[in-house]
Amino acid sequence: MHPKFAEHRQERRRNLPLVSAIPGLICVGLLFVIFDNVSGAGLVTAFRAALQNCQIKGNIDQVDGTRAYYLPGQDRYAAIRVQPAGGERWFCSEEEALAAGWHKARN
Repeated sequence: MHPKFAEHRQERRRNLPLVSAIPGLICVGLLFVIFDNVSGAGLVTAFRAALQNCQIKGNIDQVDGTRAYYLPGQDRYAAIRVQPAGGERWFCSEEEALAAGWHKARN
């Protein structure tokens, strides 16, 4: 490769604006959202809840299927792991949890 051509090629790369990466990022984001919806993983919902600082954990009992929500400070709160793929979710308020048909956990 001729040195002048190589120099010109490198200069062109340096002058490419960051904007040229945006279509690729949008495609990756759309693929992520589509995968998340199809797989039922609930990652988008969990991410949205984290951004909104929703701290109420909705847990489904594996034995009897009851839906209970846990508030920060309750005994089992730290042990509860929200698994959106199994139908569990985060709530931003007790009113939201109650409206969705969940009840407050006893402990």
